[in-house]
Amino acid sequence: MHQRKFGVILSYINMGLQALIGFIYIPMLLAFLSKEQYGLYQLVGSMIAYIAVMDFGLANTTVRYYSRLRALNDTRGQENLLATMLRLYMGIAVAIIVVGVILLHLLLPFYTKTLSPTDLVTAKYVYWIMMFNLAVTIPGHIFSAIIQAHEKFIFLRCASLLNIILQPVLVFIILHFKASIVALVIVQTVCNLGLFIGNAYYSIFKLGARFHLYKWEGKFVKEILFFSFFIFLNAIMDQIYWKTGQLILGAVVGTVIVAVYSVTVQLCMSYMGFSANISNVFLPHLSALAAQEDMRETNAIFLKVGRLQFYIVMLLFWGFLLFGRQFIHLWVGDSFSPAYTYTVILMAALIVPLVQNTGILILQAKNKHAFRAIVFVIIAILNVCISIPLARQYGAMACACVTAGCLILGQGLILNIYYARLGVEVISFFGHILKILLAMLLPVGLTGWLLRMLPAYPSICMLGAQIILFTALYGLTMWTLAMNTYEKNLILTPLKRVLKK
Repeated sequence: MHQRKFGVILSYINMGLQALIGFIYIPMLLAFLSKEQYGLYQLVGSMIAYIAVMDFGLANTTVRYYSRLRALNDTRGQENLLATMLRLYMGIAVAIIVVGVILLHLLLPFYTKTLSPTDLVTAKYVYWIMMFNLAVTIPGHIFSAIIQAHEKFIFLRCASLLNIILQPVLVFIILHFKASIVALVIVQTVCNLGLFIGNAYYSIFKLGARFHLYKWEGKFVKEILFFSFFIFLNAIMDQIYWKTGQLILGAVVGTVIVAVYSVTVQLCMSYMGFSANISNVFLPHLSALAAQEDMRETNAIFLKVGRLQFYIVMLLFWGFLLFGRQFIHLWVGDSFSPAYTYTVILMAALIVPLVQNTGILILQAKNKHAFRAIVFVIIAILNVCISIPLARQYGAMACACVTAGCLILGQGLILNIYYARLGVEVISFFGHILKILLAMLLPVGLTGWLLRMLPAYPSICMLGAQIILFTALYGLTMWTLAMNTYEKNLILTPLKRVLKK
């Protein structure tokens, strides 16, 4: 429990710092690189993202099975599992290289009309470096999975935190001497290799992880691959939702609009990360509950975590709705202002999925995630098929609206029907959420009314003051009208400990 609590706290420090650095990072890159170069960097990153899903969900699979073997004190089973997973990862590394070569030759012809010959050469260099990064670091996911299964969230989050801080510092130094996207991806690769080595050292020498193949259990490997396959399909779906829009826009419009849309994706990724960090620390515990078929405690976690996620998700959503236009103006300039509308549309569509992240972990723990994966892949393909023709006429707005509609259909409607069939109390859950939502109308309405009397584009200090005041008003209202005793104690208990000291 100690590790879980501090894991959540460090996750939010991690996410807050990542968001803060990200908001500094993008203007810094735009200062060194042109808008076209930044768009090219995002375009190649979107291509590579499809190869990145070749982790096949083995990290979560490792956590699930390793946690169960630890609970049974099966040391031999743990060593055999890790040796098996390591061999699977090495096979993936080889597959990454093969698929990467094929994908490059398939995709580049689509961009000959929108990219110059020089940009095409640069894109190839960046692509190969990013692919090498994946081929080396994806097998390293087994070490982060070991650390998570041991519930050593403090080390895991601190290592990630160090990487988040160090990477932009090194990027700034290198770009100061050599402003190119090739130099940028080299620095990122070096940082990721450092994180891989750190996790490997901690897993082997501190946690005592051992890799020994006593027996290649074909039936067990098939079970693992079947479980992982549907996590892999979910990852494909995520890439289709968040990266295909940039690929489509790069092919039919150009790299400038890719740069604008990538700002929307960056904001949405930060938005999603703040929600996921609470639920992620519950995967080992939910895996144990799944073995006991204990739906009462599972439902309690689903509601408890969902309420906490809703407070945070809605603070970010309302905050961006009220202050996002001014923020983008100060952050990356007026040429990126269309990103505000795209982001609001996608943030609204993401609200329900983000407050139900625990549900995904419940499906994984119960090995019931196949239905979700199949439905979402079908919807994601539908997303692409509709987006391509509409993007030619309506550009990025079409990509944002189609993606939002698919999110609402798949994760808002179909998935909740499936949760209910598995015994998850979704009606009760939404009843709690609706009561909290009604309480939020007071601070949001009051802030919106006050903003109408202030300058449309304030200074950064004035904007910061406005955001702080809104956050305080939001927090006070939630404390008074919405929070239950458990949620208040999450704040009061550590505060009392600090005051006693």
